[in-house]
Amino acid sequence: MVGCAIELIAEVGYPQASLAKIAERAEIAKSALLYHFTSKDEIVAAVVESVFTASASVMIPAVSTATTARDQLAAYISANGTFLESNRAGAVALYEISTSYRTAAGLRWDQAVAESVDEHGVPPEFALLDPHTIIQRGIRSGEFTTAVDAALVKDALRAALDGAVSNLARDATYPVGRYVAGVGELFLHALGAPQ
Repeated sequence: MVGCAIELIAEVGYPQASLAKIAERAEIAKSALLYHFTSKDEIVAAVVESVFTASASVMIPAVSTATTARDQLAAYISANGTFLESNRAGAVALYEISTSYRTAAGLRWDQAVAESVDEHGVPPEFALLDPHTIIQRGIRSGEFTTAVDAALVKDALRAALDGAVSNLARDATYPVGRYVAGVGELFLHALGAPQ
């Protein structure tokens, strides 16, 4: 069912992916879907967990084996591309959710995530996937010679990587690998990382 929800959200967008349409895609009755998920919010949570777990399985091994800040950031960027290439529908579904989801209380997706992190913290394995930490460490150690604020660089990097997903949402054949490789070169150069 989660896979069907991912496919449908990627194809038609989050607002148009109703419970009835998800059930139809899964070839089950809506009542059967509601037996497993009591609301669309629960389906969103399952989709987000599925996509994050898939991305972590690609990214954590890549980042954790790198020893320098430069190599960790390069691995983080490259692993993003690897994940996007092999999980296009999941990445687009997550993008669709992140740009149009609202909780019953009116919170945007990023606000709901921030609220959850404040309440429960970040699992240690996901802390490895925080480019802000990598960039800060590289600046502190002198490995990155930029004087730009690490939070600004992190936000710009995430926006650049999200740009690949935005393009994928419009064009399923978008050359993600080439785009992400260019993003990696651009950011490592801008940070003054050793070549």
